[in-house]
Amino acid sequence: MSEIPSGNQRGSDTGKYVSFAALFLFIYYGFGAFSPLITQYYKSIQLSGTQIGMISAVAPVVSIVAQPMWGMICDRFQIRKTILLLTLIVSGLVGLLFTTVSTFAFVLLLYVVLSLFQSAVIPISDSLALGFAKKRQLQFGDIRMWGAVGFALAAFVTGLLVERWGPSVLFYSYCVALLIAILFLWRVPEEVAESSRFTVSMFKGMKDLLRIPRFLLFLLASFCIIGTVNANNIWFSLYYQEIGGTVAGVGLAFLLFAGSEAPFMKLAGILVRKYGLELTLLFAAVFSAFRWFWYSSAPSTTAVLAIFFIQGISVGFYLATAAQFVRENTPASLQVTAIAIFSSVGSGLGTMLCNLVAGWIKDSYSMLAIYLFFGVMTAIGIIPLLIIKYGPWKQQVQQEEVTTTQ
Repeated sequence: MSEIPSGNQRGSDTGKYVSFAALFLFIYYGFGAFSPLITQYYKSIQLSGTQIGMISAVAPVVSIVAQPMWGMICDRFQIRKTILLLTLIVSGLVGLLFTTVSTFAFVLLLYVVLSLFQSAVIPISDSLALGFAKKRQLQFGDIRMWGAVGFALAAFVTGLLVERWGPSVLFYSYCVALLIAILFLWRVPEEVAESSRFTVSMFKGMKDLLRIPRFLLFLLASFCIIGTVNANNIWFSLYYQEIGGTVAGVGLAFLLFAGSEAPFMKLAGILVRKYGLELTLLFAAVFSAFRWFWYSSAPSTTAVLAIFFIQGISVGFYLATAAQFVRENTPASLQVTAIAIFSSVGSGLGTMLCNLVAGWIKDSYSMLAIYLFFGVMTAIGIIPLLIIKYGPWKQQVQQEEVTTTQ
């Protein structure tokens, strides 16, 4: 029989929730200051579209190796908070070094180093929050939505600052935000379920995960869908100026876009309870494809801003439920590793391909063609989601968990 939580316990849980909310707020504030406006820095040092694509594509290659490595270390030694602390500090300090370089080779080198440490931040923070949410029967989206709030605020504020003082300000904002996040990291719990101890070898664990059909199909879907979402964060700044916008307008756009994610992440929990994870993910993916195809038709900046909530529907729903899908469809003993693999495929391989192709498309065709490509990629990603929902493995989740953990 479970114990009824006392008033002190409820108060403690509230404090821990606030710490998680602040942790996500400042982590994503740093990301929101960096990603949406980094192309303004590239533009200021006169990099070509192909060079921008190469930087944005090569760096995720590092995360493909680094994320599973970080995940395995965390699963093996149960030191998630220690690793997250290390990677937040190093990521922030490396970010500052961008203010000292202005050539393609040095920017590429710094971006690779930054990716090595930054690639651990999202999988580990997600894992900590998922463990906290599951134990207290909360929805992960209730915590993750604070990341959307931080990202939105950062994009807007940093956009104004960049237009006034230049792109170097985004690196200072990034560093300060990550260092502030550390203050709240100390207060979040590192809870490990009894079944989550490291019971298999590292590489056997990866092999077992990739033998789960639902997990493998979801990796394929996220390769296409998350890859385009992350690539949009890089290219939207140039796209928005291409259709007549300003740098400050880019910040306003991201404020509206990312700001819309928070309420939809909250709503995602309601949809999941009513319709299930699979339909919620499908719904988000369809809206995402529609968004990219619409962007490729060169709408006015007014229209792009007016229909800002389309990001909340597509990105908000998908990000709020993706990590939960991974957790519910993989063994408890490999939770961090599973999330790290998922992140390395979507945010690593998928983003690498989308950025590399986008850079070539920009120099060879146009910014509008980049978004046509994003639409096609997302439409392809819908196919494995349909198979997950209606294919032969839709009822075999529990069986796969049992078989894999034996």
